[in-house]
Amino acid sequence: MRDPALWTQSTSDYFDADWYAKERITQPSVEESPLKHFWRVGFEGGFSPSPRFETRFFKAAIARDRRHYEKRCAFEYLCDADANPPLNAAELEASQRKFRASIDLQTLKIAPSAIKKFLVFVQAGKDFVPKFAAPDAPFDILINFYDGIGNIDAVQYAFAQRGTKTTAIKTLMDSVPELFDRYDATLFLDDDVEISQRDIGALFQARSEYQLDLLQASLSAGSSCYYPFLKQPSVGAGLHYASGVEIMMPLISRRALRDCGWVFGESISGWGVDMLLSAEVRRLYGNSIGVLGDAVAVHRRPTLTDKNPLYKFLSAQGISATAEAGRIALKYHLDDNGTWIGPSDPALASRPIGHVDRAASHCENASHVSGHVY
Repeated sequence: MRDPALWTQSTSDYFDADWYAKERITQPSVEESPLKHFWRVGFEGGFSPSPRFETRFFKAAIARDRRHYEKRCAFEYLCDADANPPLNAAELEASQRKFRASIDLQTLKIAPSAIKKFLVFVQAGKDFVPKFAAPDAPFDILINFYDGIGNIDAVQYAFAQRGTKTTAIKTLMDSVPELFDRYDATLFLDDDVEISQRDIGALFQARSEYQLDLLQASLSAGSSCYYPFLKQPSVGAGLHYASGVEIMMPLISRRALRDCGWVFGESISGWGVDMLLSAEVRRLYGNSIGVLGDAVAVHRRPTLTDKNPLYKFLSAQGISATAEAGRIALKYHLDDNGTWIGPSDPALASRPIGHVDRAASHCENASHVSGHVY
């Protein structure tokens, strides 16, 4: 900083002093180094200090949860010759393509046709046991194993492919597109979400009764979750309109999956997909998103990236969950402020649009299964 002879030296691959001076300093001063210029006006102005460090991408993706000290965060990366994750969209997308190319899909079991009207998809480890499986359940079950092959006797569909929930869904939509089209709606579960057959039935009943395109169960008070709106006891009973749902257990209508299923190709980790999916559903169909307080699920594993082994694994592959969410927000001009899930209208926050009487409900698709929805 004090020696002009060193001003053209670069601190790392992420700060190219000579490139920055030529590309960004319109009125170079003999009294100011490129690094000082970037510190003083360049970062706030959105100037990139090198082709590998895109300031706009960094602010939206890497520093999205550190906005109160994003400049300090940026200079920590500028001194790191081996920063992880990628600090520009092109490198992140290259890591995503490499990850998808490594996926090998194994088909283990496919029912010749739909038996029920609804489908439950579970991204699961080999030891997963679908406790909600039963002959009189109003839904078929699909399990995608990500770490080996488990028992498939109680399910209608079984696949094995290493990867994540979003890569599994995208791969299946590309490989067997007719599969999801057999069903009126599909519930996409993580294997650390515990929910009863009774509550799954209530979700499908509510979807049909209110013609919703996106729906999820509420979460128990002790569940790991970013959005208090989704948790009990604040949700209460009944079905409430919402601005969005989380990726851990979205129920998606057939038409929404047809029209918006492409969003699963936008993220490996799944972060940002729920935000984009919710935005697309609102854009295409209006206010057709809900949270059902009468159904309560338990989310077991932590959502924080530093405590979840999945996100550590992805980071080693050059994929950051927070960067993926930020890239989606930047690419599709979405408001990624950390509070995008909530009541769709403040006036509806405490006023249910309906109540599902689980004890009295009957399966409305009687041609597929007899008896109660549960």
